[in-house]
Amino acid sequence: GGIAALIVGAADLFLRGEITSATVNGTVLLLLAGGVMGYVSRLTDDAETKLQRAVELEAATRERERLARGMHDSVLQVLALVQRRGTELGGEAAELGRLAGEQEAVLRSLVGVHVTAAVAGTADLRLLLGRYGSPLVTVATPATPVLLPAAVAAELAAAAGSALDNVATHCGSSARAWVLVEQEPDAVTVSIRDDGPGIAPGRLAEAAASGRLGVAQSIQGRVRDLGGTVAITSGPGQGTEVELRVPLPR
Repeated sequence: GGIAALIVGAADLFLRGEITSATVNGTVLLLLAGGVMGYVSRLTDDAETKLQRAVELEAATRERERLARGMHDSVLQVLALVQRRGTELGGEAAELGRLAGEQEAVLRSLVGVHVTAAVAGTADLRLLLGRYGSPLVTVATPATPVLLPAAVAAELAAAAGSALDNVATHCGSSARAWVLVEQEPDAVTVSIRDDGPGIAPGRLAEAAASGRLGVAQSIQGRVRDLGGTVAITSGPGQGTEVELRVPLPR
């Protein structure tokens, strides 16, 4: 639009043979009109692209919901039955039941997460945390996407994964854990709670002093680099809760 306005304005000046306020005003108005038309054309193109993505997203979501209903009525119910019966029978059947329970959790996480439109440079935190779901780890997330810059989402998920690793290492293989994601207007909070024996007072400071930096670096260091905070609440026999809070980018 700007180039066309310059060409028309130059031709107008050439034909008139002199530069007056009228010819200058006409050229300026042509430039403004060309810029506005170009901007409106770009907005129209972007709106059409977003509409197409929205239509594709709706179609993909409907298809996923249809598959989820079918799987729930068949595969998931069978796996849940195998897990329950295997636990009741014990022995090798209990191991088969445990494996069936793990697969059930994986399938539920796959069909339970809504499809989101791809946004350049962002990631849905729900998808990253959903990978940690298992019969012993329950992941609760919002129904809507929790979009963060890809690097921020990856680091926050890694910090949560380190907290879950600590649960498995220090609380035993049978300890249960719960992961809760909360999205606020200005921040995202990820809470990891377990039913383990808890952390004795001063234990974290002793671990850091002895060079064991799992909590200090893998969890607190990651969140601190993101501009967030970590709050650890624990007590002997009361389990442990690790709260990761990261501000949302403006």
